[in-house]
Amino acid sequence: MLAVFLLIVWGMFLCVLYLMSVFVIPLSMPYHEPLLISIYRIGVAFIVLIVWVIAWHRLAIFWLYRILRRSNRYGMSRQNDSPS
Repeated sequence: MLAVFLLIVWGMFLCVLYLMSVFVIPLSMPYHEPLLISIYRIGVAFIVLIVWVIAWHRLAIFWLYRILRRSNRYGMSRQNDSPS
């Protein structure tokens, strides 16, 4: 299950990298576009990055909670973990 989670996060990361390149790479081209459009491109790229971080965090909490809940259901609870 953890491998599937990491595969999903990695896929999301690649999609975000692609979106960031679509918005940011045209800024380095010799063709100069108006300053306002350049600022909008940087803002959109930043928003995409923030949305990805929030989505990754929510997915991690949901997925890990699900895995921990499943492991507790099969008798792997940590209630009596003391060495005494």
